[in-house]
Amino acid sequence: MQKTISWLETKLEEPVNNEEIVQLTGYSFFHFHRLFQGKVGMTLSEYVRHRRLTNAANKLIYTDTRILDIAFTYQFESQESFTRAFRKEYGLPPGKYRVLMRTLLEEKDQKEEEMMEGWFLSGAHNNKYEMSRDFENVHKGSASGYLRSVAPAVQGEFGTVMQQFLANEWCGKRMKLSSFIQTKEVEGFVGLWMRVDGKDGDTMQFDNMQNRPITGTSAWNHYSVVLDVPHNAHSIYFGVMLQGVGEVWMDEFAFMQVDDKTPSTNMMVSEEMPSEPVNLNFEKEFEN
Repeated sequence: MQKTISWLETKLEEPVNNEEIVQLTGYSFFHFHRLFQGKVGMTLSEYVRHRRLTNAANKLIYTDTRILDIAFTYQFESQESFTRAFRKEYGLPPGKYRVLMRTLLEEKDQKEEEMMEGWFLSGAHNNKYEMSRDFENVHKGSASGYLRSVAPAVQGEFGTVMQQFLANEWCGKRMKLSSFIQTKEVEGFVGLWMRVDGKDGDTMQFDNMQNRPITGTSAWNHYSVVLDVPHNAHSIYFGVMLQGVGEVWMDEFAFMQVDDKTPSTNMMVSEEMPSEPVNLNFEKEFEN
């Protein structure tokens, strides 16, 4: 799935046909389309359309390219069809959006931390990291979250953009957290993470993707973690962490309930213990 999403990122200014998808994935288009919608939460055509409109919005703000040329670049048949789709996505026609967003960005005088409502910076030695919003590098909509290192970091040091909330609505359910993430020159690793704590503060479930890290430079892609929320859970913490140096962008966090067919990614799975002690005389291999 991630391989396909990476490929789609290179096709936003070109036509995408079903046969290419079949050749890339090895699945029938119908089967892949069903898998894609289940994993990403939208159809393949909706995903491509959202990404094209996002890139079009970026060109409207940061270039003086004509609206008609932007429409053709992102595979719309006419300026009228582009305007209808853009208005539906952003609530404004492209010309008004261009003027409004340029004005808002020029007048922006609040601290970025204040504008990132609900989010805060944490981690070991988080003074070596900074977070902000990015209006230019966006996966969908008008802004993404951004985390980067601002000083050399030694092994084990990390920063994270995170939130926390009560687990009440999720107790007894299997919970999937997903987000789109992009990285640049990461030395260490980036991971989407989630933690479920009990009332006493003990960690009950946890995953930070350390066993499937995002490293180096990577285009926008879709990542997820899946945890069970016990009936006696109290709080849930989540975010994106950067260990070491580099830059990471994040967008479109989403939570959904999944069934047992979706494997848990919990990294705190306890090893099975034997029901009784064995090999007490150190000679088990000689026994019949």
